[in-house]
Amino acid sequence: MRSEGKVLLATLAFSPVLVWGPQVPEALATMETFKVNDVEVRGTRFLAEDTVVAALELADGASVWGDTDAWRERVEAHPLVQSAEVRRRLPNGLRVTVSERRPVALAATPTLEPLDEAGYRLPIDPTRFGLDLPIIAASRMPPAGASVFPEEVRVLAAEIEHLRRADEELVRRISTLSRESDGSLTLRLISPDVALLLRPGTSLVRLKEAEAALTDAISRTPGDIPDVVDLRFAYQIVVRRTPDR
Repeated sequence: MRSEGKVLLATLAFSPVLVWGPQVPEALATMETFKVNDVEVRGTRFLAEDTVVAALELADGASVWGDTDAWRERVEAHPLVQSAEVRRRLPNGLRVTVSERRPVALAATPTLEPLDEAGYRLPIDPTRFGLDLPIIAASRMPPAGASVFPEEVRVLAAEIEHLRRADEELVRRISTLSRESDGSLTLRLISPDVALLLRPGTSLVRLKEAEAALTDAISRTPGDIPDVVDLRFAYQIVVRRTPDR
C-alpha cells in the first residue's frame, strides 16, 4: 500500500467521529478494518470470558461501530451481571467491563445456592470457588425457575450485607442467620459457638458492645461459656447460658 493510502486508512480508523460526528457512515461501518476480531473482558471473577463474549451475540462480520448499548443490555441480561459497559477499541476491538453480582450468603433451593444482597439467585458452584458464606435459614424456598428468593430470604440477605459493611470479620464467623416471628434475627456464630439475638439494622457500636460483653463473660467463667447474647433491648445486653447445655 502506498504511504498516502496508509495515512488515509489510519485517519479513518482512529478519528472518524471527529470527521463525521456520532453518525458513522454506513460504508465505514462495513469496512474490513473495523470488523470485530478482539474482545477484552474485564472485571470478572465468576463469569468465564467466553460467556461474556457469547452474551454479546456478535453477528458474523460485526463492526466496532455497532450498537454498544444493545451489546451492553445483552451482557446485563446474564443473572450474574449487575452492570456492564462496552467500549470500542479502534480499529477492531471491544472492551467489556463487567460488574458482577457479589454472593453474600447461601440459601436452600433445596440445595444451597449463592445469592446477592438483593436476593438474586446466582448460578455459581460454591464448591468450585470455595465460597465460605453464611447460610440463610428460611421457611420458604423460591418457586422453580424463579430468579429471586422469597421476601424473607431477601431481607436476611440484605441484613448480611449490612453486617458486612459494619463488621466484615464478624460476618466471616457467621454460621447461620434466621428471622424470628417477632421480626428479630438469630445469628449463630461459629467461634465461639454462640447465638446473637438482634434487631435488623443493628449498629456497629452495638455489635462491638455485644462482643465486649461476651468476651468479659467468657473471661469470668472460662469453663462455662455463654451461648446466647441478647441485644434486642435498648440500653442493655443480656449474656446467658442455656440451662441444658
